[in-house]
Amino acid sequence: MVDRMAQHDRPIEFQTDNGFSIIRLSDINNSIPATGLVHQFLVRDPDGFELEVTVEISETLANALAWRSRGRLSRDSSFWLYCAERHLAEYLWDNEDYPPDGKIIVNEPILDDLNLARRWDTEM
Repeated sequence: MVDRMAQHDRPIEFQTDNGFSIIRLSDINNSIPATGLVHQFLVRDPDGFELEVTVEISETLANALAWRSRGRLSRDSSFWLYCAERHLAEYLWDNEDYPPDGKIIVNEPILDDLNLARRWDTEM
């Protein structure tokens, strides 16, 4: 019974194909917001070293994607957390290393951002 309960309390880990693990800090610490344009993650490399990484969606990109969504993307939308996580995973895949200073500022969309913004449901 204890093992089953522990499994339910474990946060979801996003695994990259090159061995990095990404956990949303908002999933393990309720004082960290899951909304807005700045998101924090705990990243573990293939050797087990962990680092907190911050991903910030630029205002310019947020405004462009909000326009593309026809107004469905507010600053409180879960879209931004998903977007930040995708950009972090792409960075880790492309660079096979942590970002300098543990921070990424996203200024340019990837194709998935554009397509998803057009289809994002405010209930997601």
